[in-house]
Amino acid sequence: MSTSTPEHKNVRTGRHISPKKSAAADHRVQVAAAKLRVALDERLGRPTPPKTKALAKESF
Repeated sequence: MSTSTPEHKNVRTGRHISPKKSAAADHRVQVAAAKLRVALDERLGRPTPPKTKALAKESF
C-alpha cells in the first residue's frame, strides 16, 4: 500500500445540511434549551432572563 493514498477513499466526514435547514434546526435547539432553562430556574428558585422566557414560549 502506498503512503500517499488514503486507506478509505470514500469516507465522508459528515452530512451536508443546507443553511436553511441548519438555521431551523439551530432554532429548535435554542427553544428546547430555553424551555429547560425556565423549568430548571423555577425548580431552583432562580430568576430567568426575559429573553429566555420569551424564547421558551415559542413553538418548535
